[in-house]
Amino acid sequence: MRPSLIPLTLCLLAFLSPAAYAQAQAEPFVLGADISWIQQRENSGVRYYHEGTPQDPFIILKEHGFNYIRLRLFVDPTATIPNEKESPYSAAGYCGLDSTIKMAKRVKGAGMKFLLDFHYSDTWADPGKQYKPMSWQNLTTVAQLTAKVRSYTKETLEVFKANNVLPDMVQVGNETVSGMIWPEGRNYNSGGKGSRADFAALVNAGIDGVRDVNQNIKIMMHTINERNPNSWLTNLRNDGVTRIDVFGLSYYTQWHGEPDSLQRVATAFAANNSNNNIKIAVAEYSGNHRRVNDIIFSLPNKKGFGTFVWEPADWSDGLYGATLFDWKDGTNRGRYSNELLELYPQMAIDYGNGSPTNVNDNSRQLRTDKKSRYDIQVRRNGVISYNSNEPGTVTIHTIQGRMVGKFNVQSSGIYDPARLLKTPLRSGAYIIAVESANGTKRVFNRGIVK
Repeated sequence: MRPSLIPLTLCLLAFLSPAAYAQAQAEPFVLGADISWIQQRENSGVRYYHEGTPQDPFIILKEHGFNYIRLRLFVDPTATIPNEKESPYSAAGYCGLDSTIKMAKRVKGAGMKFLLDFHYSDTWADPGKQYKPMSWQNLTTVAQLTAKVRSYTKETLEVFKANNVLPDMVQVGNETVSGMIWPEGRNYNSGGKGSRADFAALVNAGIDGVRDVNQNIKIMMHTINERNPNSWLTNLRNDGVTRIDVFGLSYYTQWHGEPDSLQRVATAFAANNSNNNIKIAVAEYSGNHRRVNDIIFSLPNKKGFGTFVWEPADWSDGLYGATLFDWKDGTNRGRYSNELLELYPQMAIDYGNGSPTNVNDNSRQLRTDKKSRYDIQVRRNGVISYNSNEPGTVTIHTIQGRMVGKFNVQSSGIYDPARLLKTPLRSGAYIIAVESANGTKRVFNRGIVK
């Protein structure tokens, strides 16, 4: 997106009517996160903080409007792959079956749904590599591999079912733009192996394995926001993969361009798939938090399923202040929630999911003192309505995360940032954080008009 268009685009988004979209949603809009590293980090001594207090990260996310968690699964993360530097993925077995079962129990215990991401590999599967699991190396024909994919998927899900943590959705492969389980499962011929038909056969085997256990589990197919993803999906369906519920994209600004690129792809998807029930999700993203969610939520024909922010306590693409937790204690053992996390409660409300403070929580009683955060309002022109008798602080950041202004408020009233700051702001879109002395905070994407 050209810089000159950013303020106009976000200001236009602020005038959308979320209530109109929410009425059309058949189920809650997914505000999800992939937090597969949490267990490994906690076991190494990392703690997660909100408002200065250590808390369960699952509960922090739940209380901020998150309703879905994505967990990645490797066949054998302890296996060593020859000539692969990211192998073994985890000598301790993180993101293997046993550890993922434990994580799934925490997801369900927090009252959220979960997406299980089958990599069908012992380490990261992505556009540049799709390693066949080491224990499958003797399987060299597509027929052998399809049988294995189906049985492995079925047997794995039966373990989740036995533990009462069956996933609500399954991702059959990870970033499979070039196929999966190479070389046999490439979606193009290389060295005499691989074809679109072979890739589709493996995908259908994975879907069959899911359906063998439970017909109601949703199926996601996952590619990236480049290399013509809409044609990729069309080809996959033409090759015989018809049981797809959600089309998932990876979208990272540093690799896939400004948000207008995602907007074009998602809008084209909605138009191309108006006659079927497939929805679209951003299966991975980091940064541009409000913008990414607004794009998917606002698609016509109820085509937006939701989003999953990728490892929000750990990973940043270096743009737009991507993480939702900061490392502040100098020891790399503390993750502290930041202002970007505070965007999500408002998104939950705007998208029709309801206030996070009113969502049922199976693990503990939600804190009622958060209700006061919704007494702070920021109008579409950036003027703040501050309904608290306690003093507070207003901090203003650019959408890239750079602080450009800060001022104090002493009591209830109407405050115009464009007039109160010592250095005047240009008209445009900003992130406005308002925090009262009792610690309640609310963060907004808004246009400020001089």
